[in-house]
Amino acid sequence: MERFKIISLVDITRSNCSRSETNKIKIGQQANFNSLVQAIGLRSNLEWDTDPQLNTGSLPHPLNGKAKHWIWEFFVERDSVFLDQGDPVGLLVNDLNGVPVIDQLNNSIEINPCCFITRGENINIWVYKIS
Repeated sequence: MERFKIISLVDITRSNCSRSETNKIKIGQQANFNSLVQAIGLRSNLEWDTDPQLNTGSLPHPLNGKAKHWIWEFFVERDSVFLDQGDPVGLLVNDLNGVPVIDQLNNSIEINPCCFITRGENINIWVYKIS
């Protein structure tokens, strides 16, 4: 199984809220997490050991700057499922770009437009193959 890491400036907290939840922050967080899982799941079934973790301060290498960010690792059942022209995450990067998200949660940046952005100047989510 291949393992991947996501670093996101978009709040992808897995709040596990129920249908009766009224807290709009928790509802939005879970919606963003669900959107991410569903987009990844277009190509492969995925599993994870831990939920996304909120970090503050410096972004992890190779990124620069400081901002709230979420780090999440997951694995998929098939090898090379996101491989595109030698890039082990190329297809996933393309799939995630433009997926709508809920803004004004616990992000430390403004998300505009309100979607995952994987290319260009306003990137707010990065994907890495780690094993």
